[in-house]
Amino acid sequence: MNRKKAATCILGGILLISTLLGCSSTGNNAEESSQETNTQTVSEAVETEAETTEGEQEETTGTTEDGEKLIFGFANNNDIYPYCAKFRTYLKEAAEREGFEVLVTDAKGDVAVQNGNIDNFIVQGASVVSGISMDLDGSIPAVEAAKNAGIPYISFLASVRDEGNYDAYIYVGSENYDAGYLQGEYLCKVLPENAQILYLTDRPSDQQYVDRKEGLLAALADREDIEIVSEMNSQNKKDLGMSITEDWLQVYDEIQCIVGQNDDSVIGAIEALKAAGRLEGVITVGLDGSEDALALIQAGEMTMSVLQDAKGQAEAGVEILKQIRDGVDPATIEDIFVPFQAVTAENVADYLE
Repeated sequence: MNRKKAATCILGGILLISTLLGCSSTGNNAEESSQETNTQTVSEAVETEAETTEGEQEETTGTTEDGEKLIFGFANNNDIYPYCAKFRTYLKEAAEREGFEVLVTDAKGDVAVQNGNIDNFIVQGASVVSGISMDLDGSIPAVEAAKNAGIPYISFLASVRDEGNYDAYIYVGSENYDAGYLQGEYLCKVLPENAQILYLTDRPSDQQYVDRKEGLLAALADREDIEIVSEMNSQNKKDLGMSITEDWLQVYDEIQCIVGQNDDSVIGAIEALKAAGRLEGVITVGLDGSEDALALIQAGEMTMSVLQDAKGQAEAGVEILKQIRDGVDPATIEDIFVPFQAVTAENVADYLE
């Protein structure tokens, strides 16, 4: 993996800034990211702008130093996922506020379609192409297309294997290992002795799956009595989470804990448990901190979720666009990681809008 860029960890206080500005991946695990240096944060860029007085502030423009319009292409992986749709909206709005021309497509879950979207952006004269990269290996052609065109590729939320061997590949999102670790850390505190976990995951070809599971297992290592007894690919979908849980209800006389790699699949599991009259006492743990998940936590039906800051991630992406617009060499631009936040009944009110 190309390690030319330091992973940028935007810590707790910085998260508040990104929130004021306003969803299975990413780089290496938390231990590696914490050791890297020469980091850059969104807040630093914001503070620099804030030093300019109102009278001195320049008019927002989406043109480069050469006077050319910066065209930005974003290929969403699938609008069916609420988190991805929310992120797309934040990103498009934030980029357009800066005067950039934004091209947006929906690949509807097909990596070949997404790669074709990237090719089309390049044909349309895009200065920067991007997407929520759909597959570790399947998305490599999109990075290669950007490389051949000599333009940057920004991979949002999910990474491409070995960064496509391209210096102008930039990652923006969150450290998915940390999300899994937060889930496991919480479970170690609340699960009874010899507890069994049922695990709803995504595709093994998705780096988010790899990193989130790795983080979960690392945290659970502190409790050798806890066991994952079943893992099923729900494709992060609500309906599959529901049907898989219905099958589990036929297999297990007692269900103690269901953990998901996103919120939607766990929401489906909760609906299946409620329909069977077996939700009470089951620990349910999601990931993304979606509006629906937060509402269920407040209602006492979901136990915990790990919030992913879509607005902060989108703002981070736009900060990179501004650097490119201003002539910064994309090969020198660092990856940006926006931290996850654990949300339970104790603090959910802090995250409800």
